[in-house]
Amino acid sequence: MTTDDEKGARMAQMIQEHSENPEEEEERVSLDLNSMCKFSSQSDTKPIETSFPDEVLEHVLVFLTAHKDRNAVSLVCKSWYRVEAWTRHQVFIGNCYALSPGTMINRFPKIKSVTLKGKPRFADFNLVPPNWGAHLHPWVLAMAPAYPWLEKLLLKRMTVTDEDLALLADSFPNFKDLVLLYCDGFSTKGLGIIASKCRQLRRLDLNEDDIIDSGVDWLSCFPETTTSLECLSFECLEGPINIDALEKLVARCSSLKELRLNRTISIVQLHRLMLRAPQLTHLGTGCFSYDFRPEQATVLQVAFNNCKSLQCLSGFREVVPEYLPTIYSVCNNLLELNLSYAVMGSRELEQIVCNCPKLQRLWVCYLPCPLLWSIQTKANSHLSKHN
Repeated sequence: MTTDDEKGARMAQMIQEHSENPEEEEERVSLDLNSMCKFSSQSDTKPIETSFPDEVLEHVLVFLTAHKDRNAVSLVCKSWYRVEAWTRHQVFIGNCYALSPGTMINRFPKIKSVTLKGKPRFADFNLVPPNWGAHLHPWVLAMAPAYPWLEKLLLKRMTVTDEDLALLADSFPNFKDLVLLYCDGFSTKGLGIIASKCRQLRRLDLNEDDIIDSGVDWLSCFPETTTSLECLSFECLEGPINIDALEKLVARCSSLKELRLNRTISIVQLHRLMLRAPQLTHLGTGCFSYDFRPEQATVLQVAFNNCKSLQCLSGFREVVPEYLPTIYSVCNNLLELNLSYAVMGSRELEQIVCNCPKLQRLWVCYLPCPLLWSIQTKANSHLSKHN
């Protein structure tokens, strides 16, 4: 790192340290900003300016990535406000109705990553009427000519259509990450368009979405040259998928770290996929159900033994208890365990969790208090969160 880089990194670290203690943040920020900024007071009518040229500020702000830090920097003065907007590459919008797409584009001209939230949270409980809004279309329409370099889009509780996904795939040639959480309105046809046209796709994460099965074999739409996938998640997808196309895709993508399967994937198919991707760190097992055969349990255990990097497990939609011991070999390294939709008894749950000494996060639909106390006292001193 050059001398200028070291100075910029140190200055960015000073700004980040202000947010560590909320009680002292306001006082410390005001003191340090006074030392970092020199204001011109020669005339009452002369505009306020900092002593830093824009080029220096740009170099410093590159090291600030947290939204909180950047928001604080933009409030210092007009010069910092302008430079911060010019150097920001990602934006978070907690309410799609809080501002218009044009306002965002005028404020931040170089955005590469957009996080956009639509409907309120109580929409998850069917408390929002149909066709309520939160449509993605006006946002994609506005961003297409303004952000041709857009790489990442994270949407939560938005209404997304196949036409929106087609426009997205056609407008952003360098598009890499698509994350859809609790979204609706699109079908497997739209997924096929994303798969076929986004040649640099790294992440396709579908979580709790309401996806229409239009009969399109979207996994076969990935070109034979696709090798860039790092995350593929479709746990929420109903209906069968093309397992042969999925196996070929997983085998080609040597950088694949996260793979979450839907409930149509059997244990036999899971075993075949794991053999082709021993580098996985996150795995959604699908249904985890099949007629019990000792030889099948043996080969499945070997597949889990080969996945030495696994840190997160989920799935288990339909469980055959006799197969659960096959995962014990990876439990020692697990940091996260999502059993929100697992169909298993308290005894099986306790046997799994008590074999995870490093577990930090646990998701379950229901956890009796005695079982929770047993888990916390027996094996999980690191457990910091359970839902």
